[in-house]
Amino acid sequence: MKSDPTIAVADHAEPAALAARLRVAGWRFARRMRQESDPGITPTVHAALHQVETHGPITAGQLAAHEHVQKPSMTRTIQALLDRELIERLPDPLDGRVRWLSITPAGRKLLQRSRRRTEEFLARRVKKLTADERDVLERAATLLERLAEGDR
Repeated sequence: MKSDPTIAVADHAEPAALAARLRVAGWRFARRMRQESDPGITPTVHAALHQVETHGPITAGQLAAHEHVQKPSMTRTIQALLDRELIERLPDPLDGRVRWLSITPAGRKLLQRSRRRTEEFLARRVKKLTADERDVLERAATLLERLAEGDR
């Protein structure tokens, strides 16, 4: 280990040990971001709303696929989004059997508020880091983005 207590970095961490640390840190980081964002909806509903914003208009089946669940499992989540008027169902002009899910202004506002709260929290935390720590974090963010892409 290097002697700088603010940045504890192993010289050559074993891949399995590093993977375990990244897994735990990733889950803790994600949980903290969810707490700070305080969207007022469950993480499942929040994730689905984000998918509708990103990929919408989208069908229920497409949304289920993006969330890696079966369509029947997505029904309750879609209903929660509809009940809170965060999304709306739109008819397909060519096929009356198809309904498209689209984000509403209220849904977009909720996501924007959530992102702003998270970014403000992170900015306050990052501001407290040294310049060297911010440089390390910048490089780590690039690596984490690459890891998240996987083997695509």
